[in-house]
Amino acid sequence: MDRLESDSESRIHWFLQQTIGKPMGSLAGLIPPVYRAYARVLNPATSPDGRRLRWSQLAADHFEVDGATQWSDIVAACGPEPNRVYEPECGSVDSLVAERLVSRLSKAAKPRPECLFLVWEGYSDLKSQVRTSPVIVNGLGRGLHVLRGPLELALESIEDHPAGRLPLNRLPPDGTWCVANDIHARSVFIGGSASLIGEILGDPDLEAYFIRPNHAVDPED
Repeated sequence: MDRLESDSESRIHWFLQQTIGKPMGSLAGLIPPVYRAYARVLNPATSPDGRRLRWSQLAADHFEVDGATQWSDIVAACGPEPNRVYEPECGSVDSLVAERLVSRLSKAAKPRPECLFLVWEGYSDLKSQVRTSPVIVNGLGRGLHVLRGPLELALESIEDHPAGRLPLNRLPPDGTWCVANDIHARSVFIGGSASLIGEILGDPDLEAYFIRPNHAVDPED
């Protein structure tokens, strides 16, 4: 951690203190359990022509999608054909979802701060500046590179090819919100103020659902 600035090191220490030792598979193992509200945002499925498809569209009359729905529930109920519906991204954040979240989060922090970003060390095509950054171990036992930069870094590929994965976690210096997912996730989790989560839930471009602090985070792959 000696290559991180002192304020970044303090925030990472706080993050680890809050999340390590929590029950495996709990939301608190991903996001510090200190926020007023939480949301789960689903990565969309896509069609061969690039259209984004909400899980609720695919579930249609079969069942009602909510914050606990898994992609496997969609597959079991609807059996979407693989050549017509491409499954949601796993271990990353859909680019449109990332853009909308950056838009919402940037309004929640003025002046706009630099953030900390966490990237799993196990991906094979990481950019050199990612591979050489400091590493921490989170509550799930995963080694994560720590990067620092503007919030818009959440929109940049962590891999050498342009359409690669995006950072897993992001956290501002003051910890007023936290965004997190995992290498086995087809969705992203956000903790923050009630007003911020309300904006995310009300964003027409996001398929977002309210979740409770005791939400179970299941592998989604």
